[in-house]
Amino acid sequence: MNMSLKLNSEIRYIKGVGPSTAEKLNRLGIEIVEDLIYYFPRDYEDRRNLKTLAETDEGEKATFHFKVIDQGYIRFNGRNHPKIKVTDKTGIAYLYCFNRNYLKDILVPGTSFYLIGKYSLKGRYPIFSSFNYELDDNNAKLGIIPVYRLTSGISQNLLRKIIKTVLDSLSDKLKEEIPEFIRKGYKIPPRGEIIKRIHFPPSQRELRRMREAYSYQEFFKYQLIVAMAKSKNKEIKKNRIKSSGELREKFLKKLPFKLTNAQNRVLSEIDRDLDSPAPMNRLIQGDVGSGKTIVSVFAALKALERNEQVAFMAPTEILARQHYNSLKEYLSDLNVKIEFLSSSVKGVKRKELVLKLLKGDVDIIVGTHALFSDDVEFRNLSLVIIDEQQKFGVLQRGKLRQKGKHTDCLVMSATPIPRTLSMTLYGDLDVSIIDEMPQGRIGTETHIVKQAEINKVYDFVKKEVSEGRQAYFIYPVIEESAVLDVKNATESFEYLNNEIFSEFNVALLHGRMSEEEKDKIMQEFKDRKYDILVSTTVVEVGVDIPNATVMVIEQAERFGLSNIHQLRGRIGRGKYKSYCFLIPDKSAGREAFNRLMILKHTNDGFKIAEWDLKLRGPGDIIGKKQAGLPSFIIDDIDINTKLIYRAQKDARKFVNGEIGIEKERELFLNSFIQSESYKRASLYFGG
Repeated sequence: MNMSLKLNSEIRYIKGVGPSTAEKLNRLGIEIVEDLIYYFPRDYEDRRNLKTLAETDEGEKATFHFKVIDQGYIRFNGRNHPKIKVTDKTGIAYLYCFNRNYLKDILVPGTSFYLIGKYSLKGRYPIFSSFNYELDDNNAKLGIIPVYRLTSGISQNLLRKIIKTVLDSLSDKLKEEIPEFIRKGYKIPPRGEIIKRIHFPPSQRELRRMREAYSYQEFFKYQLIVAMAKSKNKEIKKNRIKSSGELREKFLKKLPFKLTNAQNRVLSEIDRDLDSPAPMNRLIQGDVGSGKTIVSVFAALKALERNEQVAFMAPTEILARQHYNSLKEYLSDLNVKIEFLSSSVKGVKRKELVLKLLKGDVDIIVGTHALFSDDVEFRNLSLVIIDEQQKFGVLQRGKLRQKGKHTDCLVMSATPIPRTLSMTLYGDLDVSIIDEMPQGRIGTETHIVKQAEINKVYDFVKKEVSEGRQAYFIYPVIEESAVLDVKNATESFEYLNNEIFSEFNVALLHGRMSEEEKDKIMQEFKDRKYDILVSTTVVEVGVDIPNATVMVIEQAERFGLSNIHQLRGRIGRGKYKSYCFLIPDKSAGREAFNRLMILKHTNDGFKIAEWDLKLRGPGDIIGKKQAGLPSFIIDDIDINTKLIYRAQKDARKFVNGEIGIEKERELFLNSFIQSESYKRASLYFGG
């Protein structure tokens, strides 16, 4: 290794890497040495306690020691794939190597190797179709071995070797990122030692301890940013004149319904923020149909009563247009000037609209990402409202707010998230929850149906569509997979369109389509040009289709409970009773049925989110790449809850000067603000 190697050195300068290997590592997001250090294992193989086929049950993950007996092939999807026969002396198993033809040249007869995975039974024999392996050569170790996410041309052995080389050289160079007295008070080892043991743990107990130590530090840094941001926010003194309440009063009189207690409570919280000297930074959480938009309209009217402007943003053009049309209808006789802006508004029309905004001739501008454009300027923007804010990048919220002075910000999410995760994701936001549905909603019945009875569901859909209603069919993947035996949207669309619902108009929608294509199909579905929409989860956040009364979710066991709850929120939005049919695969076990039964018995999104959190962990609820979620590595929610609360308490006390020596605190905070860690963490707040 180059002795001058530093954390920010390009990885090609590591001894034994070079340009070719560096290019492959770049595909994994590893570009500098520091990236390599924080490239944590996705799993571990505990080879200290190997299992045999005779000792394990179907579906049980374990590490085995096999010897190859013979090779053949399995025909699947029009191609041959290696089929390798192995034994561990207690039985025989087969490896189905889908899309891994190279294994026939590696796992040749007589080869001994370690395998980590779980099998399914096909007849008498265990079948492994998804597994990791390592050859049993002189380099193979029998401890707790890290397993990393790989790319073509990079093996586990090579990546382990590179990471170990770097850690041996640089782990003691890693700077501590939390105050020293806190680290010592909790007996947290040096950061380099923590990282080293996470990659190469001496025991399961030590691995858990190091992961907790690392996670606490990440939580502390994150909560420190939150505390600093809130402390800074309190120093800002916005100048807002008192509102008359006239527009609100007129709007309230024309509403054909009464606000729920939950809506009134949340509106009071918003009013308190709007009247306070500090800028509002509030999140409204509530199920689909709980009335978040109406509450945001009241907030907007307060700004208009002060002769200020409002920006209302949504992630897609069709959703933004839906909000635009709703606002036009709500405020039709209140003399409110509302305009729409998206990338489709071009040329002279766009120039005229941008000029009107700057002159103050627009009260509310509704739009998409186009509102972020540099040429979009306001005369006196005071309130930003963002719908489905989790769909936006981490910097965008701040970029829009900066177009005004001390702008109030109200964001809305129809994805119920348990309080623990809200603290993590939305630490800079005050959270309001609308946990009550408006009266008069007919609601949705949910049924779990066996695959063998799917024809009854088809008949029910035909009946509903024949009566003028519309239906969704949802599938877990877009195209056929050689590894997972799952139904797919494209193939199912052909089947449903040609074989089952040939007398109706059927459309296909999926995430690989362009935004323009998706918007066009959704608009045509809304306009009733299609009777049935076959789709993936891309419809999870979408437009209101009051005429859609049926949703069929195939292989429902492959979805999270919160995902299904969001999906079924697409129906039951009109005057007709709606029905959601969950159809597990025929191979789904009793546990999957029991899990889906939760959805049959409750429509409470927050209860469902709590269940999902227990069953699947935080990453699967909000997505591994969710904007705003730091890369914490502990999945145990009970441990995370304790760590979050502890880190939040410590960070607030530290910023407020309640713990630590003042001089040491100032030195740490000044250093922290200049650090890359702070700059990265700051992104989560979007300015």
